Amino acid sequence: MSMKDLLLSFRGRIGRKTYWIWNIFYYIAITGFASGISVLFPAYSYILLPTFLILLAVPDLAVTAKRWHDRNKSNYWLLLNVPLVLGRLASPMAATTTDSVSPMNMVATVAALVCGLWILIECGLLKGTEGRNNYGEAPV
Repeated sequence: MSMKDLLLSFRGRIGRKTYWIWNIFYYIAITGFASGISVLFPAYSYILLPTFLILLAVPDLAVTAKRWHDRNKSNYWLLLNVPLVLGRLASPMAATTTDSVSPMNMVATVAALVCGLWILIECGLLKGTEGRNNYGEAPV
C-alpha cells in the first residue's frame, strides 16, 4: 500500500503494526508541534495547534478506518473518534479559561476516555479477521 493510499484513502485493511507505527508518529508530531509553537509563537498556539490537528485528522481517520476494516467493521465505527477530536480541539481553549472543571468538561472527558479505550482495544490490541473479509484481503 502506498503512503498516499495509507494516509488519504478510506479503503483497504492494515494490520496492528502499521496502526501502531502511525499512532507513534502522530503523537510525536503533535507533541513536537505543540512544544515548538508554545516556545516560538505562544500568543498564537490557541489557533495553530487546532489547525495542525485538523490537518492531521484526515490521515488519522483514514488509518483508523483501515484498521476497523481489518476487524471487518464499517467506517461508522469512526464515530467513536468524535469525542476524541472534539476534546483535542477544545483542550487548548479550555486551558485558557477558569471554568475548565465544569460538569460539561467532565462528561466530555469521560466520553473521550471511554471511546479512546474502545478504539485502543479494538484497533490496537485485537487481531484482524483471518483471510478475506468484506473489505478485502488480509494485510501482509
